[in-house]
Amino acid sequence: MQFWCSATDTAWSWAWKPFPGVWIFVILVGLAVSRLERSGARAAGVTPRPMHPLALLGVLTLWLALDWPIGALGAGYLASIHMLQFLLIALVAAPAILAGLSPQALGVLTRGKPGVVLERLTRPVLALLIFNGVVLLTHLPPLVDGLMRTQLGSMLIDLLWLGSGLLFWFPVIAALPARPTFVPPLRMLYLVVGLMFSPIMFGLAGFMVYAQRPLYAIYELAPPFAGWTAKMDHEVAGVMMSVMGATVAFIGLSVIFFRWSKTDG
Repeated sequence: MQFWCSATDTAWSWAWKPFPGVWIFVILVGLAVSRLERSGARAAGVTPRPMHPLALLGVLTLWLALDWPIGALGAGYLASIHMLQFLLIALVAAPAILAGLSPQALGVLTRGKPGVVLERLTRPVLALLIFNGVVLLTHLPPLVDGLMRTQLGSMLIDLLWLGSGLLFWFPVIAALPARPTFVPPLRMLYLVVGLMFSPIMFGLAGFMVYAQRPLYAIYELAPPFAGWTAKMDHEVAGVMMSVMGATVAFIGLSVIFFRWSKTDG
């Protein structure tokens, strides 16, 4: 039994496989969200609320991305599914979890020395650089080919996606009193630069779509998956990165603009 999804040299089978490490991790994330809500409610003197539907959606999306079959397919069979994992973890699960936290729960995160560190890491420019740096590093062929062969290496990539995604979305979703100048127009520009027209994401997508040979040996040399060639798989992965990244950015821009217009009105 494997603890975490990683590449194997066996042909793909639709027979279900358990990954207890994924279950434990997702449960811990859910418990952390619940504890934040309880701590925030206790500090504010209010009754703790149940987990917000958005936070629950984020936790369930994280589970979907990491567990069988998506986790197993992305770990060693299809680069396109590996890309889907990245998009689900960093661009869906991370913002949904943050958006589902109450102001009181967010206040717990920003207290004391941990709050000072978080405030520094989530300054827009630094958060943008960290996120794009993680995106670049975790899509470099030598690192992907090396890390995805082991369970710990595969787990490290997934954790980096979630952590950098939370840092990236924090300035947009979780307004801090220490950052009153990050107004809606700047948030919109942040998403445009970070996702819609990100040179890192579009550069990687272009390499995957137009490369004459597949970039990742671990997927090129994987046991063949019915109906797919390695080159086709890489092309789909590149298209997904560019199209879905821009789509998430557009949704974020629309939400920010709508809320801004209501406030001004």
